Amino acid sequence: MKQYTAATIRNVCLLSHGGVGKTSLMEAACFTAKGTSKLGKTSNGSSIFDARGDEKERKMTISMALGFCEWNDQKINFLDTPGFLDFIGDVKAALRVVESAVVLIDAVDGVQVGTEVAARCMKGMNCARLFFVNSCDKENVNFDKTIANIKATFGSSAAPIALPLGTGAAFKGIVNVITQEAFEYAREGSGIGKKIEVPADLKDEIALMRSTLMESVAESDEELMTKYFEKGELTQEELLAGLQKGVVAGIVHPVCCGSAGLNMGIDQFLNTISSLCPTAATRVEVDVLEDDVKKTVPCSPGAPAAGFIFKTISEEHIGDFNLVRVFCGQFKTGLDLVNTKRNSYERLGNMYFMRGQQRTDTDTIPTGDIGALLKLKDTHTNETLTEKSQSFIFPPTVFLEPVTSIAIASKNKGDEDKISVGIAKLREEDPTFTYRFHSDIKQSILSAMGDVHIEVILGNLKNRFKVEVERMQPKISYRETITKAVKYVEYTHKKQSGGAGQYAKVFIDLEPRARGEGYEFVDKIVGGVIDQTYRPSVDKGVHAKLDEGIFAGYPIVDLRVTLVDGKTHPVDSKDIAFQVAGREVFKKAFEMAGPILLEPVVNLKVTVPDEYTGDVMGDLSSRRGKISGMEPTGKYQTVNAKVPEAEILNYSATLRALTQGRGTFTKTFSHYETVPNEVAKKIVEVSKKETVAESE
Repeated sequence: MKQYTAATIRNVCLLSHGGVGKTSLMEAACFTAKGTSKLGKTSNGSSIFDARGDEKERKMTISMALGFCEWNDQKINFLDTPGFLDFIGDVKAALRVVESAVVLIDAVDGVQVGTEVAARCMKGMNCARLFFVNSCDKENVNFDKTIANIKATFGSSAAPIALPLGTGAAFKGIVNVITQEAFEYAREGSGIGKKIEVPADLKDEIALMRSTLMESVAESDEELMTKYFEKGELTQEELLAGLQKGVVAGIVHPVCCGSAGLNMGIDQFLNTISSLCPTAATRVEVDVLEDDVKKTVPCSPGAPAAGFIFKTISEEHIGDFNLVRVFCGQFKTGLDLVNTKRNSYERLGNMYFMRGQQRTDTDTIPTGDIGALLKLKDTHTNETLTEKSQSFIFPPTVFLEPVTSIAIASKNKGDEDKISVGIAKLREEDPTFTYRFHSDIKQSILSAMGDVHIEVILGNLKNRFKVEVERMQPKISYRETITKAVKYVEYTHKKQSGGAGQYAKVFIDLEPRARGEGYEFVDKIVGGVIDQTYRPSVDKGVHAKLDEGIFAGYPIVDLRVTLVDGKTHPVDSKDIAFQVAGREVFKKAFEMAGPILLEPVVNLKVTVPDEYTGDVMGDLSSRRGKISGMEPTGKYQTVNAKVPEAEILNYSATLRALTQGRGTFTKTFSHYETVPNEVAKKIVEVSKKETVAESE
């Protein structure tokens, strides 16, 4: 394979709603460029990119795939990302390592929710943007309407550079607006168009589109604007040069068209990528962190090698592939590198350029290129590999917090270790979900980006790691506390069992503390009425009840216990006696001090189109939510609210229903506050029933 430099490498991410045709476009591009010998299809399971078992079963992309093709003496790396919102993390990861993104639009359905959300991830990424209107072979295609939809959603900078010839069964090719040439294609053919005469009835429309394109390009460059005003037009060379400059600057966003599934218009699409998209060489420096200080390093072939692991892919019977973007220097077989996050060492062995399941061996991954490293010892997603002379890291991709949680438990006794091993392995590939055991609710909680994400994780546990789990509704991590102070509460512990007895007498004061201040134990014993040896035992006894709760079985917080008096016995007093007395006097005082339940409250940020704001706010209010404000973002509003966690356990499904799938949300813990009395009564009743059931 030919060696490429950063100046001849273009890195492109494919984004869209699910089912619009990203994978088909990458298949068609690789086939047209003769990188593959057949045109794979997601519909029949022959795609080399959607090759996982769950992807074939669901007929959807679940995990990012890397592919490449060689076109016009350039290497084009494509990153195919999932379109389903549960897997938006891969979109964020892909955008970290590319200079361009192609946003696919369905020719009939227009801009869909997944496309909007994925495109919003581009904010702040400094990526050039192109559009590809796919499936022009569908019936009822109205290209003008689709272009209007793109402009209404993404702005007037969207500039069509192609026009379909016919639609539906009559779709046969495209017209290149820049060159004013028409091309006809065989359906599911080679992807290379045959030049034909431009239909006479389209010449006026094409001339108008070209004039509009010329104006857009001229507006992005003062020199071209002057030429345009002086001559009334731009030459084809000036138009192309201005268009490329506008694309790189993010001022102009070309719109291509075709049919990925039928491999029509793909050569023109590849020409657009190779002539207009920025090369890897346009990234002259990259941000890094060294000792938590932000700095930049040059993206130079002569610099010490440094690369960012942005995705880990596991293949059965082969092992883990770490996808890497080399930002500095070159990765060469045998090179010793350091993982600067773990301070561990790796020697580069097998390296590949990936085209889905196909692999091309390489001994060098140059600056600006993307490749795969096989079987590194201890390097995973979001980590940095550099030469030993360097100590920086590339800032990790920041993923959204998981929004949907379930509790899981092994179906078969003894499978707990299998679950832990399987989850750990899956998290190396997909860091967008979390799993941990919550000691206060005694449940293992799996949190992910949505219901489908959870189903995929559990399916992988079953199929790859041969372990099945039961799924349950997660419990809420409530807390118990008190509302008033009580003084001089006494408890005496006596035990006589024939041998040595037990004796301890204690008096305590109990008072509430401010929310979040936690537990405090104060020793105010004077005169030695309780030996110094036994006073910490009272604290131990109190701690036993803090963890297990008194009111409803939840941890106790935010109170002060003051040991004020007591009595010891010269023979029967001992550590265990004062632990029991401490536990029981605390329980007695707690029940006298106006016990209440506290519930976790989260900060909820809900981003929705303007027209759904009222419905969302009304729904949040019905969930005991308190709206704190709204932030406009283009045609969207972000509603900020504080809502009890118990009220949004299944909020993901509700929000999708309220907003036709166009709403998204994030949540973070805010604070604990008092549970309303009627709600608290129900929680306590349920807790008591569960306690009885467990004892039986």
